[in-house]
Amino acid sequence: MTKIISSLILLLLLNTQAWGTPHHGLSLYGPQDLKYKSGQSYDYANPNAPKGGSLVLSDFGAFTKLNPASLKGVIAPGIGQLVFQTPMDSSADDEEPFSQYGNLVEKVELAEDRLSMTYYLYKQARFSDGHPLTADDFIFSFNLIQDLEYHPIYKEYFKDIKSIEKIDAHTVRYHFAHYNQELPLITGQMLIYPQHIYGAEGKSFGSDFDDIAVASGPYTIEKYEYGKYITYKRNPNWWGKDLPVNKGRYNFDRITYKIYLDPVAQREAFKGGEFDMQLINSSRDWALDYKGDFVKKGYYLRGEFPHKRVAGMQGFAMNMRHKIFQSRKVRAAVAMAFDFEWSNKNLFYGQYTRNECYFDNNPEMKPQGLPQAEVKAILLKLREKHKSHVPKTALTKPVGAPGQGQSSARNLQVANALLDSAGWKVGSDGIRTQGQERMKFELLLASPAFQRIAEPYKNNLKKIGIQLDIRVVQIAEYEERLRNFKFGMIVASYPQSRSPGNEQRYMWGSEAADMPGTRNYMGIKNPALDELIEKIIKAATRKELVVNIQALDRILTHQFYMVSHWYIAYDRAVYWNKFNHAKINPSQHSIASNILEWWWWDNEKAQKLKNARKQGSSLH
Repeated sequence: MTKIISSLILLLLLNTQAWGTPHHGLSLYGPQDLKYKSGQSYDYANPNAPKGGSLVLSDFGAFTKLNPASLKGVIAPGIGQLVFQTPMDSSADDEEPFSQYGNLVEKVELAEDRLSMTYYLYKQARFSDGHPLTADDFIFSFNLIQDLEYHPIYKEYFKDIKSIEKIDAHTVRYHFAHYNQELPLITGQMLIYPQHIYGAEGKSFGSDFDDIAVASGPYTIEKYEYGKYITYKRNPNWWGKDLPVNKGRYNFDRITYKIYLDPVAQREAFKGGEFDMQLINSSRDWALDYKGDFVKKGYYLRGEFPHKRVAGMQGFAMNMRHKIFQSRKVRAAVAMAFDFEWSNKNLFYGQYTRNECYFDNNPEMKPQGLPQAEVKAILLKLREKHKSHVPKTALTKPVGAPGQGQSSARNLQVANALLDSAGWKVGSDGIRTQGQERMKFELLLASPAFQRIAEPYKNNLKKIGIQLDIRVVQIAEYEERLRNFKFGMIVASYPQSRSPGNEQRYMWGSEAADMPGTRNYMGIKNPALDELIEKIIKAATRKELVVNIQALDRILTHQFYMVSHWYIAYDRAVYWNKFNHAKINPSQHSIASNILEWWWWDNEKAQKLKNARKQGSSLH
């Protein structure tokens, strides 16, 4: 604690401006790091963007509720972004690792010891039904997190906020359990619910509000039908339309999501003009599809949007709640059976880069070579305390997938040796056994799109005595099984930001392993990771944050919890040629999010497209 306080004092002395006075925004290391001044709009906005027109998007899998924070059910797409508001707005500017500006909050005052924070709310803030938004709604929303039907991810994320007090009708003060560099900014991401709606006496938060979405955001729900569509209507009287953070934002009069249950039908629906934009996640589709007559005539466009986001990790996640995955040797063997080089050449058209660790695509955070200096010291100390939880290879080998750079034949040979040494013997049918346990598990998928990738992997696993069954289920069943960890293996994605913090708890923390609904899909219970997570959360300087992230990354990577997949440093999208956008693409958000919030309808383009389609002529 003495070290933390000393670091904090030094940090405050270095700041050209100190906390302890009200500001229009927050940043990790002091108000002098805020890029935008009070009243200034974002560089990636067009403050003069016209309002009007409509945007039609698609979503895969049926939604079952309109409540964004309840535990059960599948949330309707767009709700959290369009209908609800958070106290602060996170900048997507590439130059700001983690900065926020007032959204429901006009000014924010962070105490010099960073153990409390005061919000001064906009007095003109209103919910969509006209009811004033006040301090009571902030207090209600904070207390609501303790409801048993509130999603546990948020409980974990906000758990270090100790209490909230009402100063007056438009002022609240949060108190924090301990010093945490990121916690004041995390607080700014809390959804604010109207107490007069969701606090109704005798109502259940998790079941009585599936059909209700009343909040203070720019859109209201105009109409919807479960399993088919949902349409949002821009609120012309939205209280926040003139705030600096919202200049040039939320430009479409209507936004509709159409629901598809089959990816082929979804793809063909886009080509037929049933919706306006499709984010392309399939390398095959990008390489071979969306190149027909309509593209040649300029009716819809193919766009590659480079980004600087941390790649995070995507891969086949192994559920260690199952006995067969509790052995590190087994997990390494399962990982070595995946032939990325073959897949990239034959399935992905050479578009992807292999995930080597959990913080790829960022030279500052990604561990390079062997651990040195502070990172090495951290790992040595942790290995001394928790030897079985910190693999020796975390100190002696760089990050990377096991067997990376070796031939598939060599990797399968090593994988067989690992399984032999782990006590799994090949049976008469070619499947390994250990006592009464067969080396068999199920890969659970929510979409058949991944089957073409999983089948070659299944064949390789069979060569080392492992039976993989691939099962595709409807999204509702998938979400339910995911929530309760009822699977052997899934395809999991762990996005990361340039400012990791509390969210690491519900990804890798031991407590999250037994908490339904968290993202600790693998069931990790590693005390060394628990220690590092707390150090990351409490880091007082950027350097302290980065060295602990690199130590955490090395342990995660060398424990082989996942069969690492791939990443790509740009977003791929196809969209109909009737929109316009600012020159700067804020790449810290996905292109799908940017189209939703920052693009606008272009009447001239839309009319030209309509005429060209009618006549069959080209737009070029």
